[in-house]
Amino acid sequence: MSDVIGGVKMEEFLGLIYTICFSTCIWPQIIKSIKTKRVEDVSISLFILSVVGYISAIAYTILRVGFDFWWLINYGLSLLSAVVMVLVWIKYRNES
Repeated sequence: MSDVIGGVKMEEFLGLIYTICFSTCIWPQIIKSIKTKRVEDVSISLFILSVVGYISAIAYTILRVGFDFWWLINYGLSLLSAVVMVLVWIKYRNES
């Protein structure tokens, strides 16, 4: 794809957009859980499966595609977000 928007290749622009969306979509739940110190309604299995999935996606990308900056940044930041949510859940699981 050779389209350019403001000097940026379309694929780079789309990579930035999906990386921002995927890597930040968990943060509203993280912030809410920290503010309320409550996680009883959080499905921890969703986040544990996300961690496993993102680790697998990183390995798959490296083995199958090679180093793809946007895919690896996306999966890496999303993995970090899922790990943070698991840690928040562990911290607050016994609160109220």
